[in-house]
Amino acid sequence: MSMSQHSLAHRISRLEEALLSSEPLGPSTDMPFAIFVYEPTHELELRKEVELLCTRLQNADREVSLVDLGKLMWDCFRAHIGGPEALMEVEESGAERGRIMAEARTLLIGSHQDQTGPLERRVIERLKGLDRTNGIGLLTRAGELFPVYRTSALLERMIGVLRVRTVLFYPGTLRGATELSFMGVCEPSPNYRPRIFAAPPAEAS
Repeated sequence: MSMSQHSLAHRISRLEEALLSSEPLGPSTDMPFAIFVYEPTHELELRKEVELLCTRLQNADREVSLVDLGKLMWDCFRAHIGGPEALMEVEESGAERGRIMAEARTLLIGSHQDQTGPLERRVIERLKGLDRTNGIGLLTRAGELFPVYRTSALLERMIGVLRVRTVLFYPGTLRGATELSFMGVCEPSPNYRPRIFAAPPAEAS
């Protein structure tokens, strides 16, 4: 086992303890959310650890829903008049990149009047049937959303709507106590309110 795998496995075990505990996962009943931070370069190791975690939770009689955010993103993009291929064609050619990025964000976020946009609604749809006591949602492949959608908004937009224990696996870095940088390159978003599981400073790179 590599050093990164050992660190991930150790931190996943701490997350598992929290998920199996009777204590609240997040800061309130309206926000039963946690964020598990990992280095973007550890994506494949993280996916393996999450699959093992999912199995262990199910063996402990927890109802688990594994949600692929990348897949949900492409489901949203299919609503584009030209289909998802039109978005990719413009991005690859470099023409009108700003316009197409704005269109892609709208397909994920919706209008300013919406508390939850198309992406969040798909997450909620996947998790709404889970039991609030034993149900657990695990949100993976958030890196697929980069650079169109910054995940700082994802859990915040579901506060008070989604009430099942939910963990967002977040590729990025923690700066300070609550500032997270998506993919380790975006400007840190401050004051994340969900509980954060991150490597201690000595381990972070």
